[in-house]
Parts: sequence; structure tokens; C-alpha cells
Amino acid sequence: MSGIAMLKDYRVDAGAWGESKRRVNLMLTPTAVEKVDAIAEKMRLTRSEVLERLIRTECLNEDLLKEISGDKAE
Repeated sequence: MSGIAMLKDYRVDAGAWGESKRRVNLMLTPTAVEKVDAIAEKMRLTRSEVLERLIRTECLNEDLLKEISGDKAE
């Protein structure tokens, strides 16, 4: 096996959010992937569930995203 660490499969119950999930593709920086993976491993969740929980919280709002913009030009 290559040197890539694989996360354990800690899937949540189907329909845990009361709706079906749909497959999407995202592009993240290696740093972002490492952070999501670390949280997922620690909490025994999938990457998908970590992102789902974050998105469903008040942490994700337009004003906050403007404050933490990754744009270097500002």
C-alpha cells in the first residue's frame, strides 16, 4: 500500500438528517483536507459528516466568510 493514510469508515445512520445525501465533488487545499481528516478521525465521523455538521451550524454565514476570506488582495 502507498504512504497515503486511509480514514476508517465511520458512517452515520442513513437519513440521519432526515433527507437523502447526494454525491458532490469538492476541491480543498491539502491543509484543509488534513484539518477535516483530523477532526473526522478524532470524532469517528466521515469527512462528509464533519462538513455537513459545520455547514448546518451558525459557523457558516456570509458575514463570517467575508471576515475570514482567503483573498490576499484585501
